[in-house]
Order: sequence, then C-alpha cells, then structure tokens
Amino acid sequence: MSDNFEKYKGTINSLYRRTKDDLWTPQLATVLLLLGGILIVTIFLNVALYSFGNMFITFLVYLVEAAVPLIVLYLHQRKIFEIMREKVLEMDAANPGIYQAYEEWRSRYDNRTS
Repeated sequence: MSDNFEKYKGTINSLYRRTKDDLWTPQLATVLLLLGGILIVTIFLNVALYSFGNMFITFLVYLVEAAVPLIVLYLHQRKIFEIMREKVLEMDAANPGIYQAYEEWRSRYDNRTS
C-alpha cells in the first residue's frame, strides 16, 4: 500500500460515490426495470400458456433477455470508471500522486470484483 493510496483513499471513494450517483438516472433505472420485467413476463407467459415449443430457442431467448440488463450494468460501470479517470487526471496537477493512488484503487477494485 503506497502513501499516496492512503492519502487519497477517502477522496477517491467519495469521487466514486458521487460519479455513481450522478450517472444513476431515472431513465437508466427505468430501462433496467423494463428489461428485467420483460424477462419475468416472458417466463410467466411461457409457464401460464405452457408454450415451450422448441426448448433450444426458448433457452436462447431467456439467455439474451437475462444478459442484456447485465451488459447495460457493465457498460454503466465502465462509464463510471472513464469519468473518474478524467476527473482524477484533472485533479493530478493540484494533488500530485492522486492518479497513482487511483490506479492502485482501481486495481484493488478490479481484484475484489473478479
């Protein structure tokens, strides 16, 4: 753990929370709820109407419907990291070493989530 990481850890965590809150819009929440709702309605209708024609096609439909919200969340998280990186680069002139601390924070975050 570097000194820069300890020094700027709170700032980077705060920046992450602010960026995440700024990007979580009602439109994004609505899209994710609709995508999840479509999956639930599809499953319900298939069970209620017992319309399991071709199981392979049904499996592919379920797979795609389940994957799309996850892909949207993944792209949203990447956008958060892009914006954070830009903000940290802007802050690096006034706070030397914050970019290195951000890189260390990002590697820890990536290791924790994988």
